[in-house]
Amino acid sequence: MKQILFLLPCLTISLSAADQTGAESTKKPVSAAILAEKDSQQGDKPIGNVQVTYADGTTDLWTTKKDCGLARVSADGTVGWVIFEPETQVAASYNLRPCRTIALCRKGKIVTRITSGTPFINDWQFQDNGTRIAVAAMFTHGKTYYNLFDSTTGKSLASATATDEVIPEWAKPLHQED
Repeated sequence: MKQILFLLPCLTISLSAADQTGAESTKKPVSAAILAEKDSQQGDKPIGNVQVTYADGTTDLWTTKKDCGLARVSADGTVGWVIFEPETQVAASYNLRPCRTIALCRKGKIVTRITSGTPFINDWQFQDNGTRIAVAAMFTHGKTYYNLFDSTTGKSLASATATDEVIPEWAKPLHQED
């Protein structure tokens, strides 16, 4: 009898897990949000876990490390987010969390990690139905750098800065006067 009591809780846990297995590979994500704890943010960017909403209205938590921000979903259902690194002291007066990597996830699996050459991604977006990623990033202070990446390979396709005389079309949606 003790063996049956021991097996029943395991069976219940397995059934519960099985009910959720595969949702990310069969449902289409339509939006993503960051679930952040009250004071977990950098500037105006909340830092937490990625929660995805599917076309049928159900939601799922896709991360658990509480180190994500700026979540986006492309038209094809690819989900992406910035990964925040541990806090680092900047100059002598304050701490910041670098965020130079974007994780791209299709059907529940990370397919590409894109890394910016500058440590702080301010904004990013999917372009061309998710085939390209435009990124605006900067150092602690100074001008903004724009980079365009292939979303499948992570390869850099183009770059520009906010101080360039002509801002490329792909960078204009991210451009703000410095």
